[in-house]
Amino acid sequence: MLPNISIRIFQSTDDLVALTNLLHAAYRPMAERGLYFLATHQSPEVTARRIGKGVCFVAETEGCFVGTITVMPSKPDSLLPLYREPGLFHFGQFGIHPDFKGRGLGRQLHEKIIRHACRQDGQIMALDTAAPATDLIKMYQRWGYVEVGRTQWPEVNYESILMTKSLLI
Repeated sequence: MLPNISIRIFQSTDDLVALTNLLHAAYRPMAERGLYFLATHQSPEVTARRIGKGVCFVAETEGCFVGTITVMPSKPDSLLPLYREPGLFHFGQFGIHPDFKGRGLGRQLHEKIIRHACRQDGQIMALDTAAPATDLIKMYQRWGYVEVGRTQWPEVNYESILMTKSLLI
C-alpha cells in the first residue's frame, strides 16, 4: 500500500463532485489525445448513476480522492451481449489522479474488484477501453486480459476493445 492511502467503498455521504473532479483529472490526458471517454466530461449525476450500477471503490489520502474504480455484475438487459453473461463482472470509471499514477495504486484498486467479484462467485472480469489507447490495452494485457471483441458505444468517439480475464483458479 502506498503511504497514507486507504481504499474503501464509496459511501452515499461522500462528495460526488470531488469524485467526478477526480475522474475528469484522471481522464484529461485521454481527452487531450482526442478520446472522449464519458469520464472526461460527465456530470456528478452521471457519476452517481454509474456508481449505482455496482460497487465503487475509492482510494483517498488526507481526505482527498486519488483513485477510483466501479465494478458491476452482469446485466441481462445490457446493450453489449458480453456484459449479459452469467458470472461476469466488468468495471469502469477507473481512474487515478495524475500525481499518483505509476505507483501501483491502479493495480491495488483492480485487485479490490477482483476479490469483490470472486466473493460474489464471479468467473470472468471484463472491461472495454478505447482501441487507440494502446498504453491501457498493454497494461490490461500484462494484468492477464485478452481481447475478445470490439464495439462502438454511442456516447464515445472511438471503437472500444473488449477484454476479459478468467477469475477461476
